[in-house]
Amino acid sequence: MTRAMPGVLTQRRADGAEERIQLRQAVTTIGRSDGCTVVIPLPNVSRLHARIELQHDRYVLFDAGSANGTFVNGKRIEQDYKLNTGDEIWLGSGEVALRFTDPEETLIGQPSLGAAPLFIDEDARAVKVYGVPVQLSPLEYGLLAYLAHTPGVVCTRADCFLAVWGQPYDQATCEDALNACITKLRRNIRTAAESADQQAPAITTIQRVGFRLDTDVVFAPRDKRPAPAQDLARAH
Repeated sequence: MTRAMPGVLTQRRADGAEERIQLRQAVTTIGRSDGCTVVIPLPNVSRLHARIELQHDRYVLFDAGSANGTFVNGKRIEQDYKLNTGDEIWLGSGEVALRFTDPEETLIGQPSLGAAPLFIDEDARAVKVYGVPVQLSPLEYGLLAYLAHTPGVVCTRADCFLAVWGQPYDQATCEDALNACITKLRRNIRTAAESADQQAPAITTIQRVGFRLDTDVVFAPRDKRPAPAQDLARAH
């Protein structure tokens, strides 16, 4: 089937640059072999690691019997998987990550032009940027949710780390983890914003102090139903 706008894989290289790969073929093969459509010459990637097929206008991911497995959003796939905008594909491990975007899916599902720059549903732990769903790890979601409750206010590194990891912040042992989390969070937000053809909501770094969310946030109404009995017991 001919598409006006093919799906896109975005790969972040070791030097920090991003490479966008358009899925123009009916079948896109990914692996270490030079014969693959997308060649990733790394030892943990199999010669033919995975493939993506265009089926009935949807992109479907298959593992090709790889040695180290194919993962979507951190979960290993055992059968075919229908890709959605924002899905992150790992080949063997998180060291090889490809972000999937389907421009036509985004156009079909995009809400009105008045969509909020940042929307958070705390009950569902779901985030949207200009109406586009964002796939976040639990740590990334926790950091964003913490910053979102005080937009425009600087949150210290110590406070951020305590809120997300539940442990006191020690620069020598915690700085790298916090920096990695904020980097991935910004990248995922930027990818969703680009899908909506919008400027990414800004998370500003205040050198040697912390971070500040510089955008308006809309929260979904909280679920007012009573907590399950086991949750109430756990709280006590």
